[in-house]
Amino acid sequence: MRAQERVADRYELTYPVGHGGMGEVWAGFDEKLDRPVAIKFLRQLTVPESERENAVERFMREARVTARLDHPGVPSVHDVGYHGDDIYLVMQLVPGMVLADLIAERGPLSVPWSAAIGAQICSVLAAAHVASLVHRDLKPQNLMVTPTGAVKVLDFGVAALLGPTDGPRLTATGHTLGTPTYMAPEQALSSVVGPRADLYALGCVLFEMLTGSPPYRADNPLGMLHRHLNDPVPSVAEHRAGVPDGLVRLVTRLLAKDPQHRPASAAEVYEILTPFGRVAPEIAADLAVAVADGQVVDPTMPYRYPFGPVPQKEPVPPTRRDVVPRLVPADLVQPPSFEELAEAQDRAWELAEQERFTQAAELLETALRPVGRGRAAKQPQMLELRLNLANLYVLAGAYREALPEFASLVVDLAERPMPDQELIWYCRQQAAMCQAELGEAGTALAEMRLLLAEQQGNLATDELLPIRQQIAILAAGVGEIAQAQLQLDELLQDVIRLHGLDSPLVSEIETLLSHLRRLDGGDGRGAPR
Repeated sequence: MRAQERVADRYELTYPVGHGGMGEVWAGFDEKLDRPVAIKFLRQLTVPESERENAVERFMREARVTARLDHPGVPSVHDVGYHGDDIYLVMQLVPGMVLADLIAERGPLSVPWSAAIGAQICSVLAAAHVASLVHRDLKPQNLMVTPTGAVKVLDFGVAALLGPTDGPRLTATGHTLGTPTYMAPEQALSSVVGPRADLYALGCVLFEMLTGSPPYRADNPLGMLHRHLNDPVPSVAEHRAGVPDGLVRLVTRLLAKDPQHRPASAAEVYEILTPFGRVAPEIAADLAVAVADGQVVDPTMPYRYPFGPVPQKEPVPPTRRDVVPRLVPADLVQPPSFEELAEAQDRAWELAEQERFTQAAELLETALRPVGRGRAAKQPQMLELRLNLANLYVLAGAYREALPEFASLVVDLAERPMPDQELIWYCRQQAAMCQAELGEAGTALAEMRLLLAEQQGNLATDELLPIRQQIAILAAGVGEIAQAQLQLDELLQDVIRLHGLDSPLVSEIETLLSHLRRLDGGDGRGAPR
């Protein structure tokens, strides 16, 4: 493969991410959907002919297995196909740092980090095991910590169905799939493995995060498998002081030789690990670490900001749309005619109906650019077009572009002889939601609360339900867990009173409350008592 090579007349390869004996992984660009992707190739001609059928089956199994796991901790699968003699799999491109590199750079990780990473892995394993899937190759090289602190479990290529007759065997004769350093004893014996084999591998990963080294070392794979089968289970406490006893006992249980002596499920392990992964914000600041691209990762972040995004302390630098330089004197710019603007708007709506929102917004922005921000931009038709443009930006997910549009609309609408207060309120609310999407959750929350206070005397209780829900979610996002719970409890009672128990909003609020209560360790901020 080479840079700028095109696959399926759609994906352009940009740079290699990794390679092995039988395949390559490239970063690429999806030209149709305007997004970065990862493209994984299986080079069939590099696989020995005797193993090719099994290798192809494992590769296709990875596509199917990963695609059916609808979980935020599993990269999304976008496409699969053939490129010449090679098979390719197009997936979500995951930013961040491989856990193996993080351990190599930092050495033993903090207890909160180790527990938070382990809990997120358990969340993925629990979903996989419910779907009757065992990963079978869990290891630090297959785990990513993203800049938001989320953990992604990669490479389900050797995943196997739990049922013995539910699919073709994936183990080639004479070969054991998996990685010896993290392989459960029963997997080393090539016997049928269940979910507890993944829990054993998780125990190895937790041991390595806490101590800096895997539980066993050997000079060759056979020696490693022998140690997993026969050596006494090592204790984390023998290699590192200060690890809580409960966490030490958990790792020991996970590394039990007999699968029946390990925890019963990934969900059980999740419940044990979660309290160890919660830290106060002031402590978390000391734990964060910058990765190669300068972004900061912190696996405990999802436990402090359950609904994200994370508030940013520094202002976001302006984009070209925040400050548009005039390359031509204003008096020489020919503004578009009403007919030209109407034609642009009609074409933009055609594109929007096809869900080509980015292209629609670009078309409308180009048409409006000569108008600038002068008196002409405040004419009724121009205000309508600008509002349409701002809404198109939101539909396209371009919140950085939408925010200044809504903010300027608020100012210009307020200057009209008879201001449309309802429209101004809408633009302020949309601007606040854009701020939240951009990570400025604290600022967005303050604005939403101000909007609610202003409208409580003007709007009926029913009309205020959506903004009250948004405020509660934002409060949870900045760590105000107790306040968010209180607001959701009050909101739930009002929804039941107004719409009854069968309202879809009742179920949605109850789900949010359940999630918050699981995260709340007792003091209302997500930190343990």
